[in-house]
Amino acid sequence: MATDAAAPAAGLAPEARCGDLLVVFGDDGTPIQTRERSGDWSLELSGPGWKLLSRPPSAGWRGFPMRAAASGAWRLWRIGELYGAPADEGGFLFEIASGKRPALELNGHLLLLGWNADEQRWHLWTDRFGTVHAYRASCGSKGAIGTFFPAVAGAGGSARELDWPGLAGYFALGFFPGTRTFFDDVKIQRPATHAMFDRSGRLLTEERYWAWRHEPDPGRSYGETVDEFAAVLHRVSDEQAQGRLAVPISGGLDSRTTVAALTRDGARSGASLWSFSYGYAPDSIETAVARQVAEARSLPFESLTVGPYLFDRLDAVLASVEGFQDVTQSRQATVTDRLDGRADAVVAAHWGDVWHDDMGLADRPDAASADVLEHAISKMAKRGRRWLLDELAAPRLGESPDEIVKAQVAEELERLPSIADADFRVKAFKTEQWSFRWTLASIRMHQAGAYPRLPFYDTRMSDFFATVPTEFVRGRRLQIDYLKRYAPDLARIRWQAYDTNLYRVRYFHSLLLPSRALKKARRLWKGAPSIERNWEVQFRGEEGRRRLERALGGSRLAELVSRPRVQALLDAFFASPLEEGRGYTVSMLLTLASWLEAYG
Repeated sequence: MATDAAAPAAGLAPEARCGDLLVVFGDDGTPIQTRERSGDWSLELSGPGWKLLSRPPSAGWRGFPMRAAASGAWRLWRIGELYGAPADEGGFLFEIASGKRPALELNGHLLLLGWNADEQRWHLWTDRFGTVHAYRASCGSKGAIGTFFPAVAGAGGSARELDWPGLAGYFALGFFPGTRTFFDDVKIQRPATHAMFDRSGRLLTEERYWAWRHEPDPGRSYGETVDEFAAVLHRVSDEQAQGRLAVPISGGLDSRTTVAALTRDGARSGASLWSFSYGYAPDSIETAVARQVAEARSLPFESLTVGPYLFDRLDAVLASVEGFQDVTQSRQATVTDRLDGRADAVVAAHWGDVWHDDMGLADRPDAASADVLEHAISKMAKRGRRWLLDELAAPRLGESPDEIVKAQVAEELERLPSIADADFRVKAFKTEQWSFRWTLASIRMHQAGAYPRLPFYDTRMSDFFATVPTEFVRGRRLQIDYLKRYAPDLARIRWQAYDTNLYRVRYFHSLLLPSRALKKARRLWKGAPSIERNWEVQFRGEEGRRRLERALGGSRLAELVSRPRVQALLDAFFASPLEEGRGYTVSMLLTLASWLEAYG
C-alpha cells in the first residue's frame, strides 16, 4: 500500500520480493513499460513531485529480494541480498546512509535506495561491483531512477536518441563502455558509487566510495596463500549456503571450486543442494564432466540439452538482459523453468576465472600505459565487429569507430587508480567494464527463475586477491592447487578445456601432445564437428534460418541498414558461419533488431 513520505514510520520490514523499483519525477501519467509488457506499476510512496513505484515478481521474472526500513527522516530499500549481514541489519543500513559507517562495508549482490525527508533528497548506493544495475534519466521536468532500463527511459522523458559512440563500443566489445546505454540521455550508475538526487530527480553529487588496490603480501608464502584462499572461500560459501540452492556445474574449474566448498567435510551448510548442467548435445563433454563432479559429491544432478529455444523465448530473454548482452549468450534461459519452484537461489560462480588467472601481462608487470591500452583492447575486441561498425556505426559518426572505441577504453583506464602491476590493472579494468556491463547482464537471466548468489563478487574475495601476487594465479595455479589440496577427488576429474585432470594438466604441452594429436585425428576422421556455440543451435536448419530472417526483417532495423545488406550478411553467414566472426555479427544484429522492436 502506498504511504505518504511525511508519515512517521520506524523499524525494519520483513524481507519481501520485488520485481522492479522505479522513482518517477514529474509524472505526467504516461504508461510506463514493464518487463512483462502487461500490468501496472503500484504506488509505494509519494512526495512533492515524485512517486516510488514497484512491480511484483512474475512467473517469468522472480526479481529481487527486498527489505524496507524506516527510522527518523530516513526510508531505505535494500534491493538484492546483503552478504555477511549483521544481526541488526536495519541499524547497519541506517549507519551507512547517515555516514556513520563507510559505504565500502556494503557487501553483496544489492542496491541501496534511500529517501531523506529532512534533506528532501534521494540517495542511491551501488555495491562494489555494481551487481544490481540502476539507471537514471532526466529531461526537463521529468526524470527517473530505477532497475529496468526501458522504464527509466520512458518515465524519465528520454528523447530516445541512439547513442552512436556508445553503440560503437557495444558492437566492438560486446558491451557498452562506462555509463553509456542505447540512449544518450539515459545512464547507468557506476559500481561503488553513492549518488544523490534532489526531489525533482536532478543529480546533485556522485562520489566513488571504494578504490582498486593491489598490494601483494610479501610475508605470506604460496602455500599459505592457498590456505588463506580456502579460508575465505569456505567462509563465503557457508554464509551463502542457505535455503534451496541450485548449483550449476560446467566442465571448468569455477563451478567445481564452489562444489568443493559447498560439499566439503565440515561445511556449515543450511542448504538443500540440487545441481544441473547443460550442453549442446546429449553426449556433451561438458555435461559428462559435470555429472562426474556431482556424483563425486553425491549431489542430485540433472543433465539438460540446449535445443532451439531462443525464438520462442526471445521476449523473455530480452526482458531479462534488457538488450545489454548478445541474446544468444543467455543459455541460462533453458533452465529457468526448473529453477522456479525448485530453488530459492542459484550459485553463479561467474568471475572466478578472472580472479584465478593472469591477464596476459604477467611477464610485463611494468608495461607502459600505451601497451596496457592496446592489450586491454585486444583482450576484449570481438572478431565479427567489422560489419557492425562499418554498416551501422560509421555512417552516423564523424570519425573512425575504431578510434572512438579506443578513446573510450583509454578514458576508462584513466579512471582507475595507479596500479603498479600492469596485469592486475587490466584485471581491474576488465572487472569495471566487462564484468559490470556484460557478465552481470548475463547473470540477470537467472532471475527469471531464482536470485543469483555470487561468491566471487563477495568483497572479502576481492580483498583477498588484492593481496595475491600475479605469479601465484598465473595459469590458474592457485585454483588448481586449492582443488588438489582440498578436493583431490574433484581434481582427478578431467578439466574440459584441457581434456585431462588437474594432476596431469602441467604436461599438456609436452607428454600429452601425442594423445592430443590422436584425439584430433579421430575427430577429423569422424567428420562431425562438435557444436560449441549457442548460436549454432539456435540458427541451424531451415527453421532457424527462416526465424532469423524474419527477426531481422523488422522496419526499425531497416531504418538503420538496408535489407539487401542484411540479406547479403545472412547469405555469407549461412555459407560460412565461422568465417570473419559472422556468428557474433549476426547474433548482435539480432539483439539490436529485437531491442529496437521492443524498446527503441
